[in-house]
Amino acid sequence: MHGNGKVPMFKMRPHTGTLVGAIVVLVLGLTFFLEGRSDPGDIPGQRRADLILVISIVISGLLFIVATARMWFKHLWHDRYK
Repeated sequence: MHGNGKVPMFKMRPHTGTLVGAIVVLVLGLTFFLEGRSDPGDIPGQRRADLILVISIVISGLLFIVATARMWFKHLWHDRYK
């Protein structure tokens, strides 16, 4: 309980830190992907770059889902503490 005994109302917006983390993971994955694909003769390096890109997309997607989790459930869209 806070202050006057009411439960605090949480705003209906995504968690900023988690969204920034998702963007950072995606940008790093893209950077490593482009760096791994720069040498056309390095086939194992290209496969590693593909794997890094896939893993970064999955992690970024999961972070995005976690950041917007409250928006996925309509029963959490009310403001009962007004």
